[in-house]
Amino acid sequence: MAQPSLIWIVDDSKTQRAVTQVALGSGHRFEHFEDGASVLERLVTAQPPDLILMDWMMPGLGGDEICRFLRANPKTRDVAVILLTSRVESDDVVTALESGANDYVSKPFVPQVLRARVALALRASRLKREADLERRRVTTINELGRALFAVGTEVDAILGELASALATKLCDGCAVVLLPGPMPSQVVSRHRFGHAALLSSLATITEPMVHAFASSEEALAKLPATAASYIQQCGLRGLASMSLPVRGLVHGIVTVTRDDPEPPFDAGDLAAIQTCLELTGLAIEAAIRSEFERATNRFHEEMVGIVSHDLRTPLGAISSCVELLGDQSCDTPTKEGILGRIGNTTRRMTAMVDQLLDVTRTRLGTGIPVSRTTTGLLGIVADVLDEVRLTFRATTFQHLGEDVEGSWDSDRLGQAISNLASNAAQYGPPRGTVTVETSVIDDAASIVVRNENGGAPISEAQLRTMFDPFKRGDGTGHAKGLGLGLYIVQEIIRGHGGTVVATSDQTGTMFRILLPIEQSKAQAQLHGS
Repeated sequence: MAQPSLIWIVDDSKTQRAVTQVALGSGHRFEHFEDGASVLERLVTAQPPDLILMDWMMPGLGGDEICRFLRANPKTRDVAVILLTSRVESDDVVTALESGANDYVSKPFVPQVLRARVALALRASRLKREADLERRRVTTINELGRALFAVGTEVDAILGELASALATKLCDGCAVVLLPGPMPSQVVSRHRFGHAALLSSLATITEPMVHAFASSEEALAKLPATAASYIQQCGLRGLASMSLPVRGLVHGIVTVTRDDPEPPFDAGDLAAIQTCLELTGLAIEAAIRSEFERATNRFHEEMVGIVSHDLRTPLGAISSCVELLGDQSCDTPTKEGILGRIGNTTRRMTAMVDQLLDVTRTRLGTGIPVSRTTTGLLGIVADVLDEVRLTFRATTFQHLGEDVEGSWDSDRLGQAISNLASNAAQYGPPRGTVTVETSVIDDAASIVVRNENGGAPISEAQLRTMFDPFKRGDGTGHAKGLGLGLYIVQEIIRGHGGTVVATSDQTGTMFRILLPIEQSKAQAQLHGS
């Protein structure tokens, strides 16, 4: 509920001040002043009143001089002023109005007339304030829209424009918190008077809400103790926490404040702030779509380039083999060798196509399909190592650890372990050892694949990107295939609800897979019987 209007009564007669207050009734708040100098002193430390009712003829500064001062000061230029005067000649009335008074009332006044003139001045002043406030709201929305259009697709810059617009036009403080998700967490704070650091204590409130406080004491009583520093330093009067609408792509919270002597937020303020948030949400959505489109274009360009390059070699080999088979001088043993080479090359191309199909599924959002059955890691690892030994005959492969049972896709999990073991052998030293170790760690199945480094460890920069698609080796001559193996490993493990990480030091490189152990109902019942 709005407070009653504050009226300053300025008159050198104490009796006249009392009579004026009685005539106006009890529906207002009053402060009394005996001269113009007292009014000017009070304005230094206080907010202007809603109306000043002032005697024209006073010792020292007269009412008309006070009016001219008020109109020259940006802080008080819109304060309603009514002069009380016994000077009712036409020239005197013109002088009073030209000095900046909104109206005048002749003395002795009729109480009903005084009340009507005061009510009219207060109503006109209120309507002007509301119009100015609405103009400021609309201007803020328009300026923010233009700023968001100009700033482009940088999300941190978008959040900065929102916080700056709100903190300088509609609020005193604004903190925007972007929670972790598809985009990294971000915090942007702005405060009109430089108290942005204090906003962190209020930005922890993540539930949508609106508070209005009549005093700092009320704010201290209602809010958590962590907000005390802000309240004590800024005099919190209004607090609102609102969601940033970005249609499920990211989750953000915007916290805005109004500090003493500003009033709490009203419905018009909140509607304007919400409009600003919606504009910002649209800008963030556009930025995310733009980044996704750029990433997709880069992906397609890389895929077309690499596939074109990597398929050209086996296709050339098949073409050469076909020509040799057509040679009449080619004997049977040679033809058998050529057919074997065609078979190997065809299988290599088929593996490339299968990898591309897996990657396409992940890019379309469907993910690599996983068909779970109850299975043990011991059999999966044994089959994988038997296969990779045929390809890497100089490498020693060994399995350590225990058998672990869970609900997994044995074929896909074998594909992931095979990719890691092959990668370890390919980048390890000649005649090196690749170890696959299985165990249980905190109710999760652990699969560790490690080798011995043939040289320096993998750099931190390479480790950060090695699971990205089309990342192939380190330029040392080991790179083969499309560079999709580790990316597919990550997607297979993600499809099982697990994680895979890589580390590297002077002793070797290690990949660790952690999988949730999800036994089938039948297996669980068997163990429980």
